[in-house]
Amino acid sequence: YNFKLLSYNQSVYNNNKGKIAMPEAPYAPNEIQRIAAVQKTRMIGTPAEERFDKITRLARRLFDVPMAAIDLVGEKVAWIKSAQGFDAVTALRKDSYCHYTVLEDKVCLVASDARNDPRFFDNEFSSHWVFYAGAPLSFEGQNVGVLCIGDNKPRNLSQEDRDGLFDLAAMAEQELSICALSEAQIRLSQRNEELEKKSRIDPLTRGWSREAIFEIAKEELLDTHENLSTAIMMIDIDHFKTINDTYGHPAGDEVLKIVSERIRNVIRTMDAVGRYGGDELLTVLTNVNKNEIARIGNNICKEISNSPIIYDNHQIKTTCSIGYALQEKHDSIDSLIKRADLALYRTKLNGRNGVSD
Repeated sequence: YNFKLLSYNQSVYNNNKGKIAMPEAPYAPNEIQRIAAVQKTRMIGTPAEERFDKITRLARRLFDVPMAAIDLVGEKVAWIKSAQGFDAVTALRKDSYCHYTVLEDKVCLVASDARNDPRFFDNEFSSHWVFYAGAPLSFEGQNVGVLCIGDNKPRNLSQEDRDGLFDLAAMAEQELSICALSEAQIRLSQRNEELEKKSRIDPLTRGWSREAIFEIAKEELLDTHENLSTAIMMIDIDHFKTINDTYGHPAGDEVLKIVSERIRNVIRTMDAVGRYGGDELLTVLTNVNKNEIARIGNNICKEISNSPIIYDNHQIKTTCSIGYALQEKHDSIDSLIKRADLALYRTKLNGRNGVSD
């Protein structure tokens, strides 16, 4: 089954009185091995990570497109590991353009105008992802995902652009080979069925949800009771209510989203960050000491305050307050979070935009 060689009656296809329904993309002949490789990446069900976000941000700028993404194509869903320009965590595999791309062997799949493409015209995304280009991502010899770019208007892709997309795909493949998530995060991501994992991710920040980050914190605490090297960091956006009141709640959402991205840019891959409630974020740090926690916290403050967040032609100056607590003997997750909350309160009393323990 080679979708590039499909021949449809274009007169029927172009008839506005009724378009023929397109068949779903076929599965790869080696689908069992491919799905096994997808599972070995340990990425399905996990939140956004800076190492992948920097690639999609670069793709968006390099090709001057409004959208870019890295997808892992699983058995039932395409898990959107990184997204720029749109808000989504998953798409049903049968509806995903990337379902076709993983069938290719180092070939860039291009739809110049999906509305007039036999593969995609009846797809629910075709009115938004009008242009699509994707390069397959390989892991242990199998195509497990896709780096793709998209636009809401028709485009063409030059050979030079294709080469550039492959270069970025190679970078993404290197990151896929680095499985540096903590064991608690890995266990959590493996515990649920694919379609249920969406609830583990906060759709706005693309980090862990409140329930998920709480569970990760509990498991890390249990894992490290002997060497006492787990810390909880509570991060609160300063004067967030004023931001909402001044610029509107959509601006507040954008601030929360960008702040989360900047935190991911600072923390280590084995650490975890989730939305604890409102504008409060909870970060779980593993294998750390007090000096390391303070360094990470100060770097987060600098990363957030270094440049304003742009929204609707407004420059929104943003800072954060941080409180942290390093695990002590007989600590429970509740007592650890309570101490981190008290430290956060001290930071606010001391003028905000800082770190306290």
